[in-house]
Amino acid sequence: MWKPPSDPETLTDEELRRLNTSREAYRELVAWMQERETRVPAVGSAAPDFAAERLSPTGQRTGCRVRLSDQRGRPVALVFGSYT
Repeated sequence: MWKPPSDPETLTDEELRRLNTSREAYRELVAWMQERETRVPAVGSAAPDFAAERLSPTGQRTGCRVRLSDQRGRPVALVFGSYT
């Protein structure tokens, strides 16, 4: 489970100034991160299945979709980024 680097209640005013945030904003961030952590897969667990469009070698859309589950037993490399 994700743990915040510092408890919002123990941060000094100077530390909050260095972080450029308020105590309340830091509390909200910690609460959001802890709630998010409950929805993400655990380290070492199986990746969730999804489908994505396959791109051509030149990066053009092909209309062909591929599912992660169809690749079971084969090496898979995923590249995330923006190519626009």
